[in-house]
Amino acid sequence: MSQSEQKFTRKNGSDRSLSDDFLTALRHSNEVFAAFKVHQMGSDMAAKLLDANGKLKTFRQWLNDVSSISTHHCGAWLRTEYDTAVIRAHNAADWQSFLRNKDVMPNLRWMPTTSPNPESSHRKFWEKKLTLPVDDPFWSKHHPGDRWNCKCSLEQTDDPVNRPDDIDGVDPPQRGLENNPGKDGHTFSDNHPYFPSGCSSCPFNKGFKNQLGTFFKNEKKHCMNCSKVDAKINAIEISKERKIIRAEARASLSSKSFYNANFPHQVKITGAGIKEWLNQPHKHIREKNRELLNLEKLFNESKYLGPTIDKKEREDVACSHIFETIIANEKSWIIVHEKKWGEYVIHSISDSDKVVPK
Repeated sequence: MSQSEQKFTRKNGSDRSLSDDFLTALRHSNEVFAAFKVHQMGSDMAAKLLDANGKLKTFRQWLNDVSSISTHHCGAWLRTEYDTAVIRAHNAADWQSFLRNKDVMPNLRWMPTTSPNPESSHRKFWEKKLTLPVDDPFWSKHHPGDRWNCKCSLEQTDDPVNRPDDIDGVDPPQRGLENNPGKDGHTFSDNHPYFPSGCSSCPFNKGFKNQLGTFFKNEKKHCMNCSKVDAKINAIEISKERKIIRAEARASLSSKSFYNANFPHQVKITGAGIKEWLNQPHKHIREKNRELLNLEKLFNESKYLGPTIDKKEREDVACSHIFETIIANEKSWIIVHEKKWGEYVIHSISDSDKVVPK
């Protein structure tokens, strides 16, 4: 197996190989689905904040009113979504294997479900031993996993094609499961109810200018490859990572002193400084946040540029001291506040050269 492939182990113990690119596509589609799911749940709950007269409900009343929403999104239905996502990911791995081996075994047979209480939607396929070529258009319309919790599967074979006459008269895939994840790398389709009907109604395509541009361009929905959706996912990941780093930094840095060979003072960082460092906008925000846990080395190796006036004229700050450092191969500047009582504390970090002493 090449280094660009990873094993994907099924519950029965068999392995399938997925390329890194295809595995990344599957994972990204899960992130997109989760982003829209969370937004939908939040919107549904926010809509319950006011009573029929437009007055804000008490927390207890609101909690009671949204209990059915939270139960739906985070209870039994969440389990259904999880189980179906796992099933479809395994099916996608199988499909990639089918494509690699179709020269030897060109056909696929629909196998019986393993569900103890199977529904009738796919029964015709396995009872009549439906067997079609891997490249047959049928597999884009119908496939195991196109119904929630479907436990059917396909078996690759060199047996002859068997195409029953009445296979088209069956139930269509359920909404959100129309796509074949083995072909497009999407665990769910963007036709799922969590997704917007189009770009103009997308909750992540904010602002009148953006929506107007979308309208005039007649932009086709592309949730799985949208920079605005990606930005939202990235913001969620940054927020989660920031909380972890903040907790670790508070535990490991608050009691430490920091030194720089060209600055003859002991420097510390407070909880407020940790918060400011993490909240500060930056071109390389994730790298900047992660460097907080490497602060002792980062500060020690930085270049002291000298003092400068505190532009915000804080009452407790005598002046600021600027230290040049490198983050993601670009310059950034650590800002140390000299307090009027003689203490030196790390205030923040910036990627703007406006903080550099003139």
